[in-house]
Amino acid sequence: MPVLSMQLKKKIFLTFAGIFAVVIIFIAYVGRLIPFYGYNKHNNVFEYDEYGDGDYDEKARYENAKRLLPKWNYTKENVGIFMRPRHDWMPTPTPTKFVPQIILKKNEKLSFSSSLPLAKIEENFYKFVEQKDVICKKDKRLGFQHDGGYNVCFSPPFGLKKPCLVYSFGIGNDWNFDDAVSKIYGCRVLAFDPSLKLLQNHNRSNLITFMKVGLGGKNGINSKGWKMKTLSQHLKDEGHSKTAVDYLKFDVEYTEWKILRNIVKDNSLNNVKQVGFEIHTPEFLHKFKKIATPKHATVHDYLEMVNLLKGLEKKNFRKFNHRRNPFCEYNVPSEAKTYSSCYELHYVNMNFVTSNYTVTEN
Repeated sequence: MPVLSMQLKKKIFLTFAGIFAVVIIFIAYVGRLIPFYGYNKHNNVFEYDEYGDGDYDEKARYENAKRLLPKWNYTKENVGIFMRPRHDWMPTPTPTKFVPQIILKKNEKLSFSSSLPLAKIEENFYKFVEQKDVICKKDKRLGFQHDGGYNVCFSPPFGLKKPCLVYSFGIGNDWNFDDAVSKIYGCRVLAFDPSLKLLQNHNRSNLITFMKVGLGGKNGINSKGWKMKTLSQHLKDEGHSKTAVDYLKFDVEYTEWKILRNIVKDNSLNNVKQVGFEIHTPEFLHKFKKIATPKHATVHDYLEMVNLLKGLEKKNFRKFNHRRNPFCEYNVPSEAKTYSSCYELHYVNMNFVTSNYTVTEN
């Protein structure tokens, strides 16, 4: 029996190895024609339901397929010559039963009256601030996870989906939130802050435009020489008076009360889907701004702040989250309690919500 030479053995091994590699590559390549049930819960790589509500997004479907197929094997019209699915044998997924993701809460009714003692009104004020009117089951914090970030409700019908529009007032050199909504979700962001001395009007990116103008309770120049506009004026000047604004964010260091007084009177919030802002009590002014106000908020202060926040409720805005700022805490020795003079509050506009998107808390 002839003995195979070492060189012949090597040739045979390489031949079989090459054939094996070609077979594996062929199987992997052709296998992409077959619907792969691990791609998503709808069992079809070419169907994509971003929000889990049975609404299939064509652009998201294409983007999802593009990520899964080799980069050299797709075009916008035809996902690869051999990769385009035959729709006659590709299964059409059945939309999953939609489950509402917004829960309406039943909250304790809190009393606010000028006849109540200051300690009780103060206690009720902070209970009121921390009450959630609705639970948004898809609640994401964008930007910095602590001070400077803001919560966005992604429960349908809300969310950030290109093309989306965001108004951001009060930057303070923290662009994390603005960068997040533009880079992750492709939102157009209009950013404003008259206090940034080193910045002039400019495009931070192709999606973020910065303008050195503030948000105020009236139009004009304030005591610091800053140009201020009301929200309705901003919307008018940018051509968005009748455009849906997906998110309005403002952090304006106590000026929020003047802004709230204005926007609850006009119709500038009608097309705003979500609002995130920070409130400040008089303790904030005394501690951080060194302004000679009473060290402690009065009964009148609390009643006025509650009335302005309830003005949002009259516009059908409901709070879905809050964040207590630990840097603003102050003590009330007589009550042995600690409160915070700064809170972020996040609201959704329930005028955009139909009853089939909500469920009432048991």
